[in-house]
Amino acid sequence: MIAGFAAAASAAAEPPPGAVSSAVHETWYQYRWLIIASLAALLTQAATIMWLFFERRRRRIDQIELRQRLIEVIHLNRTATAGALSASVAHELNQPLGAIQSYAEAAELYLKAEPPNLERVQQILADIRRDDERAAEIINHLRGLLKKRTKIEFQEFDLNDVVRNALRILEPDALKRGMVVSAVQAETSLPVRADQIRMEQVILNLAVNGMDAMEACAPGSGKLLIQTALVGDSVTEVSVADSGTGIPKDKLNKVFDTFYTTKPNGTGLGLSIARTIIEAYGGRIWAENGSGGGAVFHFTLPLSKVAAA
Repeated sequence: MIAGFAAAASAAAEPPPGAVSSAVHETWYQYRWLIIASLAALLTQAATIMWLFFERRRRRIDQIELRQRLIEVIHLNRTATAGALSASVAHELNQPLGAIQSYAEAAELYLKAEPPNLERVQQILADIRRDDERAAEIINHLRGLLKKRTKIEFQEFDLNDVVRNALRILEPDALKRGMVVSAVQAETSLPVRADQIRMEQVILNLAVNGMDAMEACAPGSGKLLIQTALVGDSVTEVSVADSGTGIPKDKLNKVFDTFYTTKPNGTGLGLSIARTIIEAYGGRIWAENGSGGGAVFHFTLPLSKVAAA
């Protein structure tokens, strides 16, 4: 009897199937626009998230491709600069090679003497070894200029060393043009973290640009000065000054624009690439006219953390 009473109570608590269907239908009818709007909002958010994801991925791929193209352009510019200065490199290489030949001829004479002057031959062999190392250094340096880099690299080096290397390459070309190239370097070392070859590329670009600007100068009056200095406690500065005609004031902010050039056969890439390289290593670059005439290009780089600490 109790079991029968419980079954009856349970049956009474459960609504009939028709009542449930009616309640669902009534709820849908009452809130259908809110439900539809919520579903539409969810679908829109999902679509937006997917679009943002693919757009972010596409931009990342574009940035990688753009960086690779930029690296290729920098490499082509460096190769072109090395090619333009090939006579200077050949002249620099001929010096140790010519000295080695002279030493070898002198050693042959000392060996034929009676008695052979072995002590002098030994000194000559040491000189040959020294000049051989110098020739190998020049070749390795040229190989470094021509080597293609696939990424932005960071090395610690003294900026004064880069200026000295660039000066050795520039001097023969300047002599051929009837110009004088000199450097005034900071008395202290200037350690920076960047790519040594690319920093040399920047200096060569600025220097060649300055020498081109002095083509109209009278023979012997063209002067190019490269200076390094320590600015404050954490910044290095390099300036390249020429004695050319200078830059019109309204063009000072345009000289670093891509493809902007005043040369008949210029590409307009040298200064633009110099700016890209300097900014990639946390520096800045700008141009101004010198107080005594000509143009002056400056760029700064932060000192390495070890030196700045």
